[in-house]
Amino acid sequence: MIALMLAAAPFTSAADHLRIERPAGAQVSRTLDGRSLMAAGWRLMWDGKPAGPGNDVVRFTIRARPTDGVGVVDEMLQIGIGKPGSARDCLTRGLRGGSARKLPDRLIDGRRWTAWSNGDAGMSQQITATDLRTVYRNRCYAVARIGYAVKAMDTPRGLPAQAMAAAAMDRALATLRLK
Repeated sequence: MIALMLAAAPFTSAADHLRIERPAGAQVSRTLDGRSLMAAGWRLMWDGKPAGPGNDVVRFTIRARPTDGVGVVDEMLQIGIGKPGSARDCLTRGLRGGSARKLPDRLIDGRRWTAWSNGDAGMSQQITATDLRTVYRNRCYAVARIGYAVKAMDTPRGLPAQAMAAAAMDRALATLRLK
């Protein structure tokens, strides 16, 4: 599993003008389904409102053994794109929830992305996320780097350490190219 996290495989969506190297061992989904504490949709929303019109592009997931050793954590990287005209409120819409914190903007491949930290917890689930947004071709591009933990379950054998899975997702994020 470790070798698969270190290897990269290209993911390209020509229609969405993007390319990214995903960890070869990551599960790939083209649907950004919701979970407890995490709404479905092309961008994470922290204020309880709908994401608005847009397209799910991809989610990469690696299930890992949490740092504290209890339950499981899914390290995820997801990308969604708003419909044409979504640029108007792209950089702030839905990002100001209860635990929202504005982070310094980030540069990925020379493009500036606004960055926010968000999270929530309840019962046995916990989510932490870094939400990144930029406008490209008059559309809102939303990237979320997510850690989603479920504590009320046994930890399956053979899972990689959370730190390794998180590092694999961070490496993938650094390869994101809008073209």
